[in-house]
Amino acid sequence: MLASKGFPQTRPSLLYSLRDDEPPQSAWRDFFECYAPAVMRVARLRGLNVEDADDVVQTVMLDVAKHIGTFRYDRDRGRFRQWIRRITESKICDFLRRQRTARKYVSPVPVDDFCPATPDAVWDEQWRLQDMRWCLNQMALDVSPRRMQAFQMYVLDGVSAADTATSMGMTAGHVYVIRSQMLGELRERMARLKQD
Repeated sequence: MLASKGFPQTRPSLLYSLRDDEPPQSAWRDFFECYAPAVMRVARLRGLNVEDADDVVQTVMLDVAKHIGTFRYDRDRGRFRQWIRRITESKICDFLRRQRTARKYVSPVPVDDFCPATPDAVWDEQWRLQDMRWCLNQMALDVSPRRMQAFQMYVLDGVSAADTATSMGMTAGHVYVIRSQMLGELRERMARLKQD
């Protein structure tokens, strides 16, 4: 019903399972579902087309798989997301450099200026979207499917309150109440994530 599930905070248990000699397929699937959408969006925001952005996602995932064994999780030294961000920025810049070289383009602009880092605000927004997606998926497990469907129609899909009410067999007032309660719950869950 909602976008793909993901884990807003990197669970140490997931990292440890990825470091196993033979990590379970489910761990890689969970990892991919959590991080690939953010990497894809940042690559697209940097101007890559869908195919090239998908290539960057794949190279990021391969690089993580190659180096996860040496990664040491220490929350005090920084979040795992920062490591993913550095890998992603590096792979995007590598791609842009290869594109520039393939075109035999010689720029008077130094490489560092040619490939500036993605602003913090862009990354922060991508992580916020991942966190929100995760909270919504968790909420979907805790409320009735009918309430979740009404919320999705009205708030997420932009269907009018009247049309949502008609479709769901409820009053528009009930749709407004659901929206208010669910948005309150979403805010609380997002706040709890920030505290963790």
